[in-house]
This record gives sequence, structure tokens and C-alpha cells, in this order.
Amino acid sequence: MIEDQAVALRNSVDTAKFVVFASGKGGVGKSLVTLNTAVSLAKRGKKVLVIDMDVGFANLDVLGGINVKHTLKDFFNEGLSVKDIVEETAYGFSLLSSGNDVEDIYAFEMGEMERFFSEFQMLGSEMDYVLIDMGAGYSEKMDNAYMASDDFVLVLTPEPTAIMDAYTFLKILSLKGLKSKLYLMVNMANSLNEGRMLGKRFQEITSKFTTLKFEKSYSMLNDIRVKKSVREQKPFVLSYKHIQPTFGVMGLVSAIMENQHEMVNRKGSFVEKIKKFFRWGR
Repeated sequence: MIEDQAVALRNSVDTAKFVVFASGKGGVGKSLVTLNTAVSLAKRGKKVLVIDMDVGFANLDVLGGINVKHTLKDFFNEGLSVKDIVEETAYGFSLLSSGNDVEDIYAFEMGEMERFFSEFQMLGSEMDYVLIDMGAGYSEKMDNAYMASDDFVLVLTPEPTAIMDAYTFLKILSLKGLKSKLYLMVNMANSLNEGRMLGKRFQEITSKFTTLKFEKSYSMLNDIRVKKSVREQKPFVLSYKHIQPTFGVMGLVSAIMENQHEMVNRKGSFVEKIKKFFRWGR
């Protein structure tokens, strides 16, 4: 019986899909896309853990009106367990926040990691998807995290600086050897045509000048109701189910759910990935 349980645990850990959300710069709506993707996956009956990994600047809880009682700092400094610091949200997904002050950064940098890995293995065994909301821009410390992802979602806007920073980010990851499935989300497009054209051009340039290729591209229109949802601190996929940005997120969610096990097992177990991720390039 114990052996059967151990096998089940290893198998379930191996099938957790590791999805990174990143951007070339801040202010493009990356955390908003992460939040609404998590809600949508949970609504489809999936067990989802979101890790807000913008250490020192975590704000996904604010976007969703989620009261986070503990952060990673409490795990390392106060001796709490991983489950103690994971918040079960009203939206059906779990949230692990890295915190939003300098003490969180210090605690994470200096924390003893083996206990964390051990406890995280048990938590990971319960999940179908682990979504990682990365800090804005490229960070060499996070190279292992980028490379450990099964799916990599890049969020940008039509703003020239956002486009250039996103391309530079991808160029670096191409040189580093990124092998994840790539998805593009064009946020704040002024029209569907603008979103499609930007997505097409960005994919063409990426394919031409890097080793990377996007699987699919999606768009979210610049919609006042999305801005209203941010003020209301509620996911727009729940508040405004029939607006175009919700359809854009639904498209991304469907893609993430396709071929869930195809790359996951090939890239190693969940535990191996999470160890790479939290090593911060160590």
C-alpha cells in the first residue's frame, strides 16, 4: 500500500505543468493575464497553484482582492510549513506569494532551501498546473526558472518600448537555450487587427533572428471594463464573461491545456523543475 502511494505521488508530481508568465518590461498586464488564466483553469476543474515570484514587489493578491496572510519570509524566518503560507483563494486556485518588501528578498536569498523542496514536493503532487508570475524584465538569477518551464507566456503591448524589450528578452533566452513551448499575448491592443498584425510580425521577427518559435498568439483589446475590474480587484473573466479580453484569455487557457503531458515528463519531474526554479541561478 505504501509503495502504491509512493508511485502515485511520483506520477502526480511528474504531471504538474509548469507555466511561466513573463514580460520584457513592467506595466504590460502580465500579472493580470496570470490571475485571469489561473481563475479560468480553476473554473475548468483544474487544481492550480500560482506563485507570485516578483520578490519584493508581489502584487497579484492586490489585483484579485486576495488577503495574503503569509509569504515565503514566514516560511524561512518563522518556521511555518509550505501549506501554512499558501492561500486558498475564493477563485478556486492556491496562491503562494513571495512578498512585497525588502525583508522578503533577504529571507529568500538567505533561506535554507532543502526543507522547502521537501515540503513543496507534497504540495506539487496535488496540482495540475503551477503558474509562475515572474518579475518584469530579464533577470539572470532566474535563468533556471525560465528553462524549467513547460510553457512560456510572453506578454507585451503595442508600445514600442514594450515590443523592443520583449524581443531583447527573447533574444537572450534563445542564446541561453530555452526549449519551452512559447505563447504570445498582445495586451491593450486598440483593435483586433492591430493585435493580430503585431502578433504576426513579432512571431516572424522572432523566428527569423532567434532559435525560438511561438506556438500561438493571442490578443486582449484595450477595454475600459478590464480597467474597471482592476479597480474593483476582481478577475475580469468572472465580472465580464463576454468581452473580448476574456475570449483572449480563454484561447490561451485552451492552448495551455492541450497536450498537457507532452513536454512535462520529458523535461523532468515537478520536483526537479522546482529545484531549478528556486535555485535562482545558484
